Amino acid sequence: MDEQVTTYEAPPENLEHKPENGGVVVVDGQKYAVGLLWQPIQRSDDPLSEIRETVESEEGADLYCLRLGQYGIGKTSMGHRYGMPSLASTVASGLANYSSYCGVFQVQEGWWFVAVRNDLILSEEDVLYASEEEALRAFTSMMAVPDWELKIVPPSWNIEGAEHADLAELANRGHKDRLQEINAERKTKILLVFALIIIVAVIAVIFWAVQIWNRVWQQPTIQPEKEPEYIQPVQPTPEKAQPWEKLTDTRSFISVCWNNAYQLKSIVIPGWVMSTITCTPESIETSFSRKDSKSLLSWIRFALEEYQFTSLVVDLAQDGSSASATVSLGNIPKVASKPTWTAAQLEEDLSELVRATPALSGFNFSQQQELDPPNRPDGSRPANQKVYTYFQFSINSPYTPWEWLDFFDRFTGLVLLKMEYDPNDINVQWKYEGRIYAK
Repeated sequence: MDEQVTTYEAPPENLEHKPENGGVVVVDGQKYAVGLLWQPIQRSDDPLSEIRETVESEEGADLYCLRLGQYGIGKTSMGHRYGMPSLASTVASGLANYSSYCGVFQVQEGWWFVAVRNDLILSEEDVLYASEEEALRAFTSMMAVPDWELKIVPPSWNIEGAEHADLAELANRGHKDRLQEINAERKTKILLVFALIIIVAVIAVIFWAVQIWNRVWQQPTIQPEKEPEYIQPVQPTPEKAQPWEKLTDTRSFISVCWNNAYQLKSIVIPGWVMSTITCTPESIETSFSRKDSKSLLSWIRFALEEYQFTSLVVDLAQDGSSASATVSLGNIPKVASKPTWTAAQLEEDLSELVRATPALSGFNFSQQQELDPPNRPDGSRPANQKVYTYFQFSINSPYTPWEWLDFFDRFTGLVLLKMEYDPNDINVQWKYEGRIYAK
């Protein structure tokens, strides 16, 4: 950390009450989830299956937060909500230069204690305490473990060798890994059923009210005098958002795509061979070709429907030789990621990474421009045209999306557009396509 330490402003003194649910704190106007049960990832090739098993074994657990190397389990009963960022993961990202640290931060809801060892948040050390004494006892107990790179405490504690830091500054600096739902599909179906019931009830009430009005209260229509025509003033066209203000969140995209791709990959249909699985922020697609004339087309539809995919569309070829399957991925969260690198800096850094990193031997990139609005048919440019410079990249690699997260997190203004996986390739080749915007 820098030598200059931001002055800590203490919150109101009324902190002796027990925090509601003990699972949510507010930092700089943003709600964060705390109190997650953190576990290291044991099966890096299929983390979601491992997470689902842990959630089912933990009473009341229904949410999870995935970060590099581990995951945290959350509970709605503690105030956790879908899309809420984890404070421990966010601070760990903001303190990425330290692999081992522990700290206590005074917040409006109480005293938040967190400990990170070898880049992993310790299992039960993401805790919100109601009293200062409990937090101090937890911190003192953790000091029995040696070799902490950084110790953070409130300035009033005056502990030798410890520093104090502004929690809001750390939270704003770090990447926000958000809580995801395990049973999102089941919840969506329930909400759709309730919405349908409400719509039918509203239509019935409106129909009944109209009938009563027509029978009892309807009076001859008196035509009002025609008022002078009002001319709506021309409103200025709002400025169009820049392309990096609504980028698909990379981690959410990888998580959703990996989960559905893993389910598709596990499908075995006698006499049929699956081709490349292609995933975009909108959908995931694959196709099947028949290798055995005795295999039936109905086997494909039956096998896919058994897995209960949301928004599954199966298209069977008329000649019976092939079939395609498409699964809609729904609304993946959007994030703003303003570019901080110039085009020259990006080109230099990408070129150096390709030369120095063997894993990037299958990496290709080219500088391109996005014109908004595009040129006229005669090639001339509109007066209000904006030009955005970006680098289009593609990667052919044997490494999974989770192993590429450090590379994707390296650049602001990066968006992942497509991922492809060939289940028939013995080298387990992956292909990634995306772009990095320059400032």
